[in-house]
Amino acid sequence: MPVVAAVNAVSKGPVAVLELSRPETGNALEAALVEELTAAISRAAASGARAIVLAGAGKHFCTGANLKELAALADESPAARLADASRLAALYTAILRSPLLTVAAVHGAAYGGGLGLAAACDLVVAAPTARLQFSEVRLGFVPALISVFLPRRLPAARLARLFLDPAPLDAAAARDVGLVDEIADDPRAQAVERATAIARKASPSALAETKRLMLAVALPQLDQMLAHAAAINAAQRVHPECRHGVASVLAGDGFPTWLDDPPAT
Repeated sequence: MPVVAAVNAVSKGPVAVLELSRPETGNALEAALVEELTAAISRAAASGARAIVLAGAGKHFCTGANLKELAALADESPAARLADASRLAALYTAILRSPLLTVAAVHGAAYGGGLGLAAACDLVVAAPTARLQFSEVRLGFVPALISVFLPRRLPAARLARLFLDPAPLDAAAARDVGLVDEIADDPRAQAVERATAIARKASPSALAETKRLMLAVALPQLDQMLAHAAAINAAQRVHPECRHGVASVLAGDGFPTWLDDPPAT
């Protein structure tokens, strides 16, 4: 059986459109998709493209962690869990450090790490009906990696509320808090249009150097912070509450109600 690519790359003039192409899983952040997207971002920068648009195939942009993989990795070695968390950290680093303008085109769901994927981009364009949520604590997980770079977009107090009391936001509410920059009925087309317009106006070297400077000012210890966050991510996967939350969602029971439905001990 031929291997189907987890990421499709299409050129739209000066824009490289990188489409997550695992619609059957909601474009969840499985290992293969993470590795392919990281490589595709590097290839785009070397291809002569001036901007990257991240989009998702099917109903959703990205529903976050692949829970089946998360459950399986909980029974693997600490080194395997850390390698998986570090793989995702490398993807976020590739987006943050890309010399190209990066624009996320969000439709459907952008949850957890999938919302982090969008927020790592320079601009976020969302459909009016998009749903955005940091759902980690409801699952018994920790938004460790994305907490490193999300303060570039949101004040700490506002981010804490979104993390600690998670609720789905529509595009308008997400724009109000700073997670979305523009709303469009066709977010992919609008993202390509916006990226092309910026490419016409911005010197490629100046844009790349400005991005590098802004990242250095905002996150001077990015690598160390992500390494620390990856260790927290890997450790939380084996906590009984995380195992319980993942099993509950996979069984179709939804998120636990933690006062009434604690994990078995």
